[in-house]
Amino acid sequence: MKGFSLVELLVVIAVIAVLAVVATPAMRSVGAAQSITMGGNLLGDQIALARQLAAARNRNVEVRIVELSDAGEKAYRGVQLWIESADGSSLTPAGRLEILPTATAVAADAALSPLLEAEPNRAGTTNFGGRGVCAYKAFHVRPTGALDRMVGASNNFLTVYNLRDTKVPPQNFSTIRVNPATGRVTGYRP
Repeated sequence: MKGFSLVELLVVIAVIAVLAVVATPAMRSVGAAQSITMGGNLLGDQIALARQLAAARNRNVEVRIVELSDAGEKAYRGVQLWIESADGSSLTPAGRLEILPTATAVAADAALSPLLEAEPNRAGTTNFGGRGVCAYKAFHVRPTGALDRMVGASNNFLTVYNLRDTKVPPQNFSTIRVNPATGRVTGYRP
């Protein structure tokens, strides 16, 4: 008789189950790392876009890092660009609110993301469309690419991390550094 016995099939199923149990935590870790990388890239791309937009339109562009809820927990998970009017008296959205991947955020800790605190007078609240009124912290990119005068070599970076990582500093993160003189963005991953 050809085929497999019931015992052989049960052994194969047991081996597959053990492999699945062992592989699941590793896959979660890979998924979290990929989300952090995607979040860091999204943030860096938006800052680079702000630099290009400021140069192209010869106006200041404000980069707003927006506090959003993720499963009831508030965190800085959004980014939106706002451009100054020609006379510099008002700001209007230059694009839509971009949201970091699920469970990732910009660290609110000043040691990990000092750029959030570099310009305290640029924090506030505003209506972000379907998200309603949300708090934000912001910094300006000038037409030359430079950031505001209050941003220097020691407070020019933001850190993206996984919200489930409660260690400080987080075990896995992405740091986005913005050159205060040129506005060039550099990403770092450990």
